Amino acid sequence: MTAFRYRAITSGKQLVEGNKESPSKAELIQELKRSGHIVLEVQDIGWHKRRLSVQRLSKRDLLYFTQELAALLEGGIPLDKSLQIISRSQKSSVLRDTSQGILRGIKEGKSLAASLSHYPKIFPEVYVNMVKAGEEGSVLSQVLQRLAAFQERTIKVQEEIFSAMLYPILLAVTGALSITVIILYLIPRFSEIFTDMGVALPFSLHFLLFLNHFVKFYGWLVPVVIVAIYLINRRRFKNKATNIKTARKRLKIPLIGKLLWDIEVARFTRTLGTLLENGVPLLKSLDIGKGVLSNAYLASVVESAKADVKKGTSLSASLDNKDFFPGAMTHLIIVGEETGKLGTMLLRVAENLESDAERSIKRLVTLVEPALILFMGLVIGLVVISMLMAIFSLYDMPF
Repeated sequence: MTAFRYRAITSGKQLVEGNKESPSKAELIQELKRSGHIVLEVQDIGWHKRRLSVQRLSKRDLLYFTQELAALLEGGIPLDKSLQIISRSQKSSVLRDTSQGILRGIKEGKSLAASLSHYPKIFPEVYVNMVKAGEEGSVLSQVLQRLAAFQERTIKVQEEIFSAMLYPILLAVTGALSITVIILYLIPRFSEIFTDMGVALPFSLHFLLFLNHFVKFYGWLVPVVIVAIYLINRRRFKNKATNIKTARKRLKIPLIGKLLWDIEVARFTRTLGTLLENGVPLLKSLDIGKGVLSNAYLASVVESAKADVKKGTSLSASLDNKDFFPGAMTHLIIVGEETGKLGTMLLRVAENLESDAERSIKRLVTLVEPALILFMGLVIGLVVISMLMAIFSLYDMPF
């Protein structure tokens, strides 16, 4: 059986719409006609939901959706009317279809959180649980405003990281392309000078031609080896213990390790603080917060902390024993627990960690940029020197 949504006109000239299950669209149309209805539209809801479930929404679009819905609800417009307004005003087909799907769920008597949960690729678990807490506390518009602020801050941090790393990445790509062009196109033409003169090639030019030959005929091996290494590591990471061990080593890499740690913990702390601020229970918040951690070791630390909290240990004591937070940050969490403002203090910790991460990124970029310039200069310089040595060797040739 498949779920369909239909619109039809009854024998009494009234417009009706609803949902109904039927083996096929054709059979539903025949059934409605037998009931004296004039069928206007029949839509496969099951297919519609499956299609939407695999689609994704950009973080910016999701932020705009949240901000619009919060503003409309704050203005006293009912939820169903707000969703209608949003669906009509959207240029994004994904957001428009999603809004219509959520609206159908609301009309069927479901809560907003339950309707959102049908689209896990669009609305993450943290989003759904905050909306659920807002509905239960009758403060949905306020929760949506906080959720929009949370999304806006997350996007800002991600964009700052991307902006900081953009120039070094472009520098590396430009340098690699320059070296490739020299080796593939300039060196062969340069060697033709020696061939035309009937002169034996010097060692430096032999070496450059070897690189040319390798890149031209065996360059395809490089991406193959990279993919093979990735697949082997991916298979190894399926083993939980190996994955955790490797993730922990990654956090100890000089310069980068602390930065990765700060970014991960800041994301977790902001998520946890936002959930607690909006009435989601601590254990549930820890579960959701663990899901935003991409590092397996840190996720295992949170899982262990959750088990300790279940036994009655405070969150600050459990995480402090595992060195999850820097020392000063742990004191803020202790204060939050003692004053009943744990969510607020976690958000403050997140801001501090994000500021530390931002400073670390700037320091790293100031080191990476000159290092990349120096490396590219050395490589290109060696190629140019090899070519010059080949030219100078011509003067030693007897004519």
